[in-house]
Amino acid sequence: MKALVTVTHPRKDSLTYHVMDRFIEGLKQNNHEVDLLDLYRDGFNPVYTAEDEKDWQNPDKIYAPVVRKEMDRIVAADTLVFVFPLWQYSVPSMLKGYLDKVWNLGLFGKVDEKKVLWICLTGGDQAHMSKYKREEMLTQYLNVILAGYARVKESRVELLYDTLSESKQHIESLLERAYH
Repeated sequence: MKALVTVTHPRKDSLTYHVMDRFIEGLKQNNHEVDLLDLYRDGFNPVYTAEDEKDWQNPDKIYAPVVRKEMDRIVAADTLVFVFPLWQYSVPSMLKGYLDKVWNLGLFGKVDEKKVLWICLTGGDQAHMSKYKREEMLTQYLNVILAGYARVKESRVELLYDTLSESKQHIESLLERAYH
């Protein structure tokens, strides 16, 4: 299996980055191929421009080379994995820009059989996320709205809670979960 793993965090020393590292380690231990996209370090420009908007309803549109490259990476992968922190109860702006530019009509019919895994790190604990229905809202947004828009049939959200914990044991358990 080939997995396109997309990580979104400005700091390499973040827990998000460590979770991504452990996840990739688990993939490689199981002989899976990994294509890593680091939205910050790979220089992806998330700004949606007038050129991106041009002919957006045309499924045969000719996309900018950088967008076409990312679309091709998606098509070449069996599984798409996104690792990111929850910011303002949504995906970070860098990831939102990526999705706006790359998840478009040009992918329709090409990602139907792919699996998508959203690994979202949240500072809040599960009780807080559930109490205010934020877990439900995020799952609806990622699985139904985003993955549904791209017509992906299988999409799953894994929330890693309480990522601001000072408990080394808790943080290690999150990393172990990412590995498995």
